Amino acid sequence: MCGIFGAVSSKHVQDSLIKGLSKLEYRGYDSAGISLITKTNKIKRLRCVGKVKNLKSLVNKSKSSGVCGIAHTRWATHGKPILKNSHPHNSDEVSIVHNGIIENSDDLKIFLKKKKFKFTSDTDSEVIAHLFSYYSKKSSDSISTMKAVAQKLQGSFAIAAICEKWPDKLIAACNGSPLLVGEKQGSNFISSDIHALSENTNTYVPLADNEIVEIDSDNYQIYNFTGKKISRKTTSTKKQTKIVSKGEYKHFMQKEIYEQQEIISNAIKHQIGKKGLLPNIFGPNSDKILLKTKHIHFVACGTSYNAALIAKYWIEEITDIVCTAEIASEYRYRTVNVPSGTLFVAISQSGETADTIYSLKKAKNRNYCSILSICNVPESSITRLSDLVYLTHAGPEISVASTKAFTSQLIALLFMTMVLSRTSKNKAIEQTILKQVKALPAIIKKTFLLEKEIKKIAKNFKNKKHTLFLGRGVSYPIALEAALKLKEITYIHAEGYAAGELKHGPLALVDKNLPVIGLMPDNNLVNQVLSNLAEVRARQGLVYIFTNKKLSGSKADKTNVISMPPCGHFVSPLVYVIPMQLLSYYVAIEKKTNIDQPRNLAKSVTVE
Repeated sequence: MCGIFGAVSSKHVQDSLIKGLSKLEYRGYDSAGISLITKTNKIKRLRCVGKVKNLKSLVNKSKSSGVCGIAHTRWATHGKPILKNSHPHNSDEVSIVHNGIIENSDDLKIFLKKKKFKFTSDTDSEVIAHLFSYYSKKSSDSISTMKAVAQKLQGSFAIAAICEKWPDKLIAACNGSPLLVGEKQGSNFISSDIHALSENTNTYVPLADNEIVEIDSDNYQIYNFTGKKISRKTTSTKKQTKIVSKGEYKHFMQKEIYEQQEIISNAIKHQIGKKGLLPNIFGPNSDKILLKTKHIHFVACGTSYNAALIAKYWIEEITDIVCTAEIASEYRYRTVNVPSGTLFVAISQSGETADTIYSLKKAKNRNYCSILSICNVPESSITRLSDLVYLTHAGPEISVASTKAFTSQLIALLFMTMVLSRTSKNKAIEQTILKQVKALPAIIKKTFLLEKEIKKIAKNFKNKKHTLFLGRGVSYPIALEAALKLKEITYIHAEGYAAGELKHGPLALVDKNLPVIGLMPDNNLVNQVLSNLAEVRARQGLVYIFTNKKLSGSKADKTNVISMPPCGHFVSPLVYVIPMQLLSYYVAIEKKTNIDQPRNLAKSVTVE
C-alpha cells in the first residue's frame, strides 16, 4: 500500500519527484525515500522515517540532484516502519521502489543468499533489488533484465528501477498493482496514479498486468513479459491541478463532513431534471440493463462495503431483485455462483483498492450481464475495467477516514434504487424517493445544528475503551459505519450491531462504563430498538439515542436523547451518519489523535 513515482528529464527531477510523492502520501506515510542518478552517473539515495515533508528537508539539505530518479512513500507491510526498511532498496549499482507483496520472497532470499547477496532489511521488496542486480550483470539491456526479474516474482507488484549501467533510463513493470506512464516534451514519468502526474502532465497511458516500460527523457516503449512490443494510445485527462486546503477548518475531516450538503445538492442538480431522474446516468443503455437485472452482486471494502449493505436493504425492500453485499477480500477467493441476469457492482472511493480490483477482474471472466463501478476518481483502475461507470464527484477526500465519499456513494446507490423501483408494483415509489432526496440538503443543514450538543457528548468518551452502536434495518449498516469511524480516528474499540443481536452475546459486555449508542429513526422498528436499549439500561449501560421520535417517561429515563430532524425512510442513512461522523471527530479532538492521518492506516489500500 505504497506510492511510487519516477521521472527522466532533460532537467533536474528531484523537485518533481518530491511533488509527485506528496500527492501519493495518502497511500502511506510510514517512510519516504528518493534515489537519483547524479551527474557522475552514480546513485544517490536519501531516506527517512515519517512523511514526505521530512524527505523534502533532507533532499534540500543534501543539495542532491539528477535527471533520472525514483521515489517512494511507504505503508509498512513486511518489516517495521524503520529506516532500514524504507525504500528505495539498493543492490550494488541498482536502486528500486516497489508497491505490492512478493509472495515467494522467502524462496528468493534463499536463492540470492547462495549467490552471495547480503540482506539489510526485513522487507520482501529487497529481493527485487538483488534480482535486478543479478540479472543486470547477465544482460546487455534493461528490458531483458526486468523481464527476467518479473518472471521470477510471484504476487502483486509495481516496480521502478534505475541502474548505473543505464544512467539515462528508468525501467518499470507491473502485475496486479497499478502503474501509469506520463509523457511531456523533454520528460517522461511513472506513477501509481494520475493525481501525482497532474503537476507535470495531463497525458498518460496505463500499463496493463504483465507489462514493462522503459523510459528516457524523450521516449518510452512498453513490452509484455515475453519481450513483445506493445502499442497503446495515450489518454488525456481534463483534471485540473488544484491545491486543496483546509480553509477555515481545523482538519480535512471536519471540512469534508461539512462538504456533504453541497455534494448532495450538486448530485441532485446534475442528475435530476424536471421529470425526475435523468436517463442512463450510470452509462450508455444503463437504464435498460438495470431494468433487466434479476440479481445484483455488490463488492466493496470498508466504508464502501457499508454503503453496499444499505443499498441491499433499499433495493430488496421495493423490488424482487436479489442482492448480495460482499467484502471484496472474501469474494475474490471464494467460489461464486452467478445466476443469469446478475449485475456486478464495484464500489470504491479511490478506484485503486487492490481487493476490489482483483474481484472486478474475476467478475469479468464470469457470466455477469454487466459490470458497473461507483467511484470518485475518473481515471482509476476500477473505472477503466468497468462496462458502466458512475462518478460520484465528491472531490478530493484527503482525510483517511471517509465521510463525503460515503454519502456520495449512498446518493449514487439511491439513484440506482430509483431506476430499479420502476420494476416494482408500487408505481409511486420512485416519486416517493425523489421527494425525499430533494428535501435532503435542507434536512442535513438542520442536522449540523447538533454539532454543539455532540461536542459536549464527546467529552464523555475520552476515557472510554469500548463503545457499541446499535441499529435495525437500514440503520444497522450506519451502526457499522459509526463504529468504523470511531475506531479509525480515536483508537477506541467499537462495534456496530444489529440491535436484535444484543442479547446473543454483546450484552455480556454491558456495564456502567460502556457507552451504547442507538440509531433510531422514527419507523416501524422503533419499538424493537427501544426494547433492546431497555436491556442496556437495566444493566447500567450508558445509553445515547439519536432519534426523531419524541420520547417521554420511562422510555427516556437514564437516557441521553439527541433529537434528530424528521426525515424520510429512504434518506435516513444519509442523515443519521452525519452526527456519527461528528461524534468520532470530536472524540478524536478530545483524545488529541492524528485525525487526518491516523496511525497504521492509509487512504487507499493497494495491497492484499
